[in-house]
Amino acid sequence: MSILNTTNFNDFSLIDSNRPPNWNRVEILRKEIKRKNLTKVYNVVVNSKAASKRRYGFDGTKMAIVDGQHRFLSCMKEGVKMYYQVADFINLNDIPRAAAMQHSWKMTDYIHHYATNGKQPYMLLRSYMERNKFSPCTALTILCGDRSTHVTNRLKNGELKISRNWTVANRFAEAINEIGKYIPFNKQARFVEAYLICFTNKKFSHTKMIGKLEYLSSRVKKMSDTYSHLEQLENLYNFNSNYKVKLNTIERTQI
Repeated sequence: MSILNTTNFNDFSLIDSNRPPNWNRVEILRKEIKRKNLTKVYNVVVNSKAASKRRYGFDGTKMAIVDGQHRFLSCMKEGVKMYYQVADFINLNDIPRAAAMQHSWKMTDYIHHYATNGKQPYMLLRSYMERNKFSPCTALTILCGDRSTHVTNRLKNGELKISRNWTVANRFAEAINEIGKYIPFNKQARFVEAYLICFTNKKFSHTKMIGKLEYLSSRVKKMSDTYSHLEQLENLYNFNSNYKVKLNTIERTQI
């Protein structure tokens, strides 16, 4: 494949389902391009006009930017030559897997990519995150049971599966949001993990916990691990109660 160059940026277009551009990164790259344009070595990869029309619904007049959208935007804004290759054997769906080896995409980028491509679990995950202002790690803990490497790898590979019952997931989100009145770190991942263990315990009452938080919330401190949060929550829940409920059901992790 030959490396081409151009300043006719109207021949190219971004792909909607690619990760959203990071404009701070564009500004950083613009400064680097002013110093030295390295896109001849780190060239932009595009699909031909025909392939772009077939794959991404383009009108046949533009080539899709498959890899290097920040380099494309930086060159365009600086008005300097952009070096690129036309490679139809690569499409946008190849990029997340390649990016996984380079550790260049964030979880939000993978979620955006697959959700924009219409994958329902990702659409539901993104909606749940946005509606409740949860981080990807927190949302994965709630909807998939944990945020282990196995779960995050499935997310990156387009194989995400939601295992949590949606009624429970939505009730839990409401509970976490209510706790925010008393605890400022209510959406910290470790705290959420701990409260989810409490919430799914059949002997636990969220209403009772709120009653305790109304006058004891100052006793709840931000901790570094799930076990310590559970320890606090159990002590709080059982304060001045004749019937003690075991909420701390996990073993302390060695740290």
